[in-house]
Amino acid sequence: MIIGLTGGIGTGKSTVSEYLIQKYGFKIVDADKVSREIVEKGSPLLDRIRDTFGSEFIDEEGCLRRKALGAFVFSDENRKKQLDDIMMGEILRICRKRIRMYDRVILDAALLFEVGLDKDVDVTWLVDADTDVRIRRVCARDGISEDEVIDRMNNQMNQDEKKLRADVILDNSGTKEELHRLIDEIIKSYV
Repeated sequence: MIIGLTGGIGTGKSTVSEYLIQKYGFKIVDADKVSREIVEKGSPLLDRIRDTFGSEFIDEEGCLRRKALGAFVFSDENRKKQLDDIMMGEILRICRKRIRMYDRVILDAALLFEVGLDKDVDVTWLVDADTDVRIRRVCARDGISEDEVIDRMNNQMNQDEKKLRADVILDNSGTKEELHRLIDEIIKSYV
């Protein structure tokens, strides 16, 4: 079984995947982690980012300044498209290769629908949460401003559109225990 797990920034995809891994033995392919791997120090894609956006986004050790680049590209649709053009093909190739390695796997991808990865999974799960909850979570987790979180939210597909496309919707506005009970009920329906 391949679960395509998606949701906007701050909805709690990681909380869902951690529970599925710990309780049900799923493996995970995390598109965000893949995106970090492909821009590690010395990678060809890091060189393309430097050539496209400038060396100010690479630190003294040759590593990507992710927060600075994120703030720069998420405030401008054309810059975001440029970054996606550099990275997305490689992210998709690696994710597709890795999900075929396991019988029970979660493909954690914020852009699951936007980039067509929903066609590579058996079922799509959307994690949702109230907007104010999402903003608080991301500000606390990433140490960024509310405006930066809103910019990132605005650069993702609208949650309502994702709800229309998802097979399962998980509301993660409440407690972790409530979320775990909901996941347990859904998993039981597949067994």
